[in-house]
Amino acid sequence: MSAVPKPAVQPLTVSQLTAQVRGTLEAKFLSVWVAGEVSNFTRASSGHWYFTLKDATAQIKTVAFRGINLRLRFDLRNGMEIIARGRLTVYDPKGEYQFVVEEVQPKGVGGAELALRQLKEKLLAKGYFSPARKRPLPRPPQRVGLIASATGAAVRDMIEVFAQRWPFTELVVRPSRVQGEGAAQDIARALLQLNWLHRNNKLAFDAIVLGRGGGSAEDLWAFNEEVVADAVFKSEVPVVSAVGHETDVTVADLVADHRAETPTAAVIALTPDRRELLASLGELRERMGESVARRLRLAKQRLDQIAARQAFRLPLQRVHNAGQRLDDIAERLHRAARHRLLEAAQELAGRSAQLESLSPLQVLGRGYSLTHTGDGRLVREVDHLRPGDLLLTRVRGGTVRSLVTATETTDPERTDPGARDSDPDQTPAAGG
Repeated sequence: MSAVPKPAVQPLTVSQLTAQVRGTLEAKFLSVWVAGEVSNFTRASSGHWYFTLKDATAQIKTVAFRGINLRLRFDLRNGMEIIARGRLTVYDPKGEYQFVVEEVQPKGVGGAELALRQLKEKLLAKGYFSPARKRPLPRPPQRVGLIASATGAAVRDMIEVFAQRWPFTELVVRPSRVQGEGAAQDIARALLQLNWLHRNNKLAFDAIVLGRGGGSAEDLWAFNEEVVADAVFKSEVPVVSAVGHETDVTVADLVADHRAETPTAAVIALTPDRRELLASLGELRERMGESVARRLRLAKQRLDQIAARQAFRLPLQRVHNAGQRLDDIAERLHRAARHRLLEAAQELAGRSAQLESLSPLQVLGRGYSLTHTGDGRLVREVDHLRPGDLLLTRVRGGTVRSLVTATETTDPERTDPGARDSDPDQTPAAGG
């Protein structure tokens, strides 16, 4: 059982004890380097980072405040091996000691290299490097924007090469810092400004060139910043990145529509060489002259051959021959027409004779007659007539009008008076 402190002993409160421990730790471990693996990494909305540094047998709570994080070129991730400099302190509310980071370096690789690697991975995932989105360069361009240092050799070289190769292109120079603090933001701002002029029909650009000479990786770092990559990606005007030398590849090179190894190479990619064009035009003119001369010779030969033909030596001969053929054809047509008319007349006479033989009028010529009632009905039977009926009798040479005074029936079977009342629509007997 623990001993009860004597009244003369003044105990410490938890807060007092924690404060003394914190003071001892902070005085003893004011600045210390610690190597370990990042785990349990979280990013607070305040911008602070909280994680655990651990090795095979131990771990320590770690915090990196927002001001430190903003200066880091790379992001921390779980599983990353780092070397961190900082101080030890105690977080009073939980009574835990923690490591407050003030500087971080990746273990085994430089911070800048790691930051560049992480940025490339991020932009690759977002499609910034996709060949499908890269636009062809206009050649030759009418107006080009140059973003470069106003005092650097790059802008002078580009202007000089443009003047030599294709002086017809209008150049608009937008001076910008290309290295050092704030250079990335200035480059991005220049891209935005030239795109604003293009979008608002102030100055229409065919291409924009980002140019600077070579330098160390640190000198070229502005072109590896995400803000520049975003501005290049969002540019409405095709962008040519001409940064550094052939061995230097920046993020801007990867995002741009075209990557040129040097500023001079950018101008060559954009323009034809007028001297080469003039030489080519000279060759084309010579070849064209030879081709025209050859075609003229062939045309003359063809013309001589045509002129030697009979149609040109005796131009009316074909007309005379055609006239004779026309006369022959006309004569044959007349003979055929006469023959056809003769055949038709003979056929018509034969048919007329046939019709004449079948005509009822021929029967009248042999002493027969046709009798109709006054209303035009043919009289076929005597019992269809009544005394007083008007009759029209057709004989050869004319018609006889007569009135019925009486009728007599010669057929004994038709003497029945009732026969007179039979259907009047029956066909009447023939008259004679």
